[in-house]
Amino acid sequence: MENDKDLELVGVDSVIDSLSTLIEQGSEKIVAFISSDDFSDLLAEIKELGAELSKAIKVVKIIRKSASIPDKLFMHKMERYCAGLVSIPSSKREKYAAKVGKKSLNKDSVFILGVLNKIEELSKIDILVRLFEAKMDEEIDDQTYRRMMLQVDRTMYSDILFLKDNICDDSIKIASVEEENLLATGWLIFAGIGIGTATEEGGNLYSYTQTAKQFCNVVFQSNLTINNNTSPMMGGISFDIVE
Repeated sequence: MENDKDLELVGVDSVIDSLSTLIEQGSEKIVAFISSDDFSDLLAEIKELGAELSKAIKVVKIIRKSASIPDKLFMHKMERYCAGLVSIPSSKREKYAAKVGKKSLNKDSVFILGVLNKIEELSKIDILVRLFEAKMDEEIDDQTYRRMMLQVDRTMYSDILFLKDNICDDSIKIASVEEENLLATGWLIFAGIGIGTATEEGGNLYSYTQTAKQFCNVVFQSNLTINNNTSPMMGGISFDIVE
């Protein structure tokens, strides 16, 4: 495929097909190919990986190995994500692929590649794999999956760990930088104004969103559980702490 003298242009579909095949049939051979120099070259000059990826006609150059240095960070992200996919049982992947069809599988791949291109912390990639598996298992629907993926992308990994360790069903006051960041990235929502007492000041109160609690349930197997009891604050769904 590579010519030592010339540069070739290929369609981005080849990248999407590789990831779609991995989701469907993932094997060590595919992972080895994705980790190879040839695939590194293929991804070296991705220009529009994101919302515009599906519209791009020519976004990848196959270059001579001496011509430039591949995007090693993106390769590390791809390798880690693909290794995570292979850890998902092949029977589960094949069943999912057969159910959704090739078109939806390619749509998944485009979306995943867009998130991987933007994400800055490798540690978050394991979370992305877990969310995709949860979608396969129908623990979450497609819209919830995409919403959570985008929130993970814009949230620092250390703040996600803070979310895991501190999420609760109670209203809270913002008392840390982590909570400020979780509010800014959509994990916390305004819940009202607290009335002050003789020993405690009043002020704005916040609660963790339904998405935040569902996320921790899915990703971290937290001890928050959804039941059918009504709760005005959570729109008919409340969460109890399982002792």
